[in-house]
Parts: sequence; C-alpha cells; structure tokens
Amino acid sequence: MMKVNDFQKYEVTLKIPYEDYFSLIYETKYLLEARLGPDRCFIANVAMYGNNRRKGVEKAVEWFNKEFKGVLGSAFKVMTVDDPFEEVSYDDDFACNDLGNKYLNQDTIERVISESDGDLVQEDPKSENSQHNSLRRIKRRKKENTQLTSRLSQTPSGTIYYRMSEPISSNGKRMKTTSVKLSSKSLEKALREVARRGLDKFEKLDESKSVKKVKSLITKKAA
Repeated sequence: MMKVNDFQKYEVTLKIPYEDYFSLIYETKYLLEARLGPDRCFIANVAMYGNNRRKGVEKAVEWFNKEFKGVLGSAFKVMTVDDPFEEVSYDDDFACNDLGNKYLNQDTIERVISESDGDLVQEDPKSENSQHNSLRRIKRRKKENTQLTSRLSQTPSGTIYYRMSEPISSNGKRMKTTSVKLSSKSLEKALREVARRGLDKFEKLDESKSVKKVKSLITKKAA
C-alpha cells in the first residue's frame, strides 16, 4: 500500500541480457513483462513511489533483491532509476556513494557530468567497485572557508572556528593565535559560545597592540 507521502513516481528500468531473462523464468518462474531491445537485451519498466529519489532507489533495490533472489546478479549491473524531478545535481559536496546519487540512467549521468565541469566521470559498469556508484570523481575542487567575522570562520562542512589570541610572554607584548573549534553551528550561537568560554578575553589586548603597530608605522612614514 502506498503511503500518503510517497507521492512521487520514479521509473525503474531493467536491462536484462537475453540468456539471463530466460534463466529468470526457468529458475524462479517469475515472468516479468519485457520487450526485446537492442543488443539482445530485454527491457522492463516498473514504477516505484517515494517522497524523494533516495527513497525511490531504496525501494527499488529492496524490490529487486526480493523478486529476483540473485538470479540476475547485482542490481547495479542491470537496473537504473530515472530522476524526473532533477533531484540529483552537482555541487562541491556531491557524494558519489550516496544512495540518492546511484542507479542513474544515461540522461541523468550526462547532465550531472556536464554540471560538474570535469570533476566527475561515469563509472565503468564492469568495474568491481564495491560501492556500485554511477559516477566517479576524478578531481576535487578546493573548498574555501567562509569568513563570518574577523575572527570566526566556517568550513564547507559547517564547523565554526574562532581565532583566539593569547599572550606568550609575561608582559603581554608577544601574542599568539590559535584556531579553536566551536560546537555551535550558527553565527549567533558561536558569538555566545565565545563569550561563555572566555575565548575573547585577550582580544582587546591584541587589537590594541595592532592599532599601536599601525600608528607606529604611520609615524615612521610621515617622518
């Protein structure tokens, strides 16, 4: 029975080699409606429903394993799931091994490769890759941190760091900076965490030293 939130339809396509199709009938008595396509392969289509493509793929894999019981080998070799809502799209965090990005049909593979601008290529279907990915990354883009404030920065994965200053001499004339990892995930919470942990207690001293250094350089140039 289809759940209320499983409203999106995905088309599962099986491309079954000629001999394997008849083995399926003989060994499991399972007669799958299929048409004979090019390369002496039978093409069969089945509809799956889910609230997103990842769920649709998950259901398709469960259905495949239950119905064919290994007669057709790995689902990766013969099954694809379409992407009618273009949920699969490339960005710097694209994960080839995410289930929602697997079992792609050829149209989707070509579109995502184009979006990746050379970062991705199609995985060889004959590959012994245990991840059973449709795509493979061949180069990684350098991910830049986002500067939230003069002292707070955030990594592409969402981790926020605070650049803390602290004196390394007894008179406070020499300072060092250390990046401190915060547990907060937003700027507002990060600012509160910095104050609560006292990470900014030497901040004014460091800024005062920087101002004095700038004034000194200006005075020397003026002279």
